[in-house]
Amino acid sequence: MPNLNVYVVEGFAAEQKAALLKGMTDAVVETIGAPRESVRIFLIELARAHVCVGGTLLTEAEQPGGPTVHALLIAGRTDAQKAALIAGLTRVIEETLQVPAAPVRIMILDVPNTDFGLGGLTALARGR
Repeated sequence: MPNLNVYVVEGFAAEQKAALLKGMTDAVVETIGAPRESVRIFLIELARAHVCVGGTLLTEAEQPGGPTVHALLIAGRTDAQKAALIAGLTRVIEETLQVPAAPVRIMILDVPNTDFGLGGLTALARGR
């Protein structure tokens, strides 16, 4: 069920983006034990003129602007699993996009199993 929205600034090569999506899928499977087929990752590319850090547009800044990841998970993962997921996703970003860890942001959003739907039923109704 994990759904990840990955926000990156434009300019990365298609091969890098493909490697990022595959590597992030592996990281989710390895760190929180999610079934591979249930992992969904959405890559959202933003123009540098549409991203602002500290009041400065990235078009005016020398900083690259780090990717931001919103990871929506059915609530119930341990703190250790979440820490491993954050570390794993950050590592994949560093390795595939050549972006240092400092500007990378990973946010885990726990969704109650009553508030997440799969195939027309809540996750609770599906036994999750």
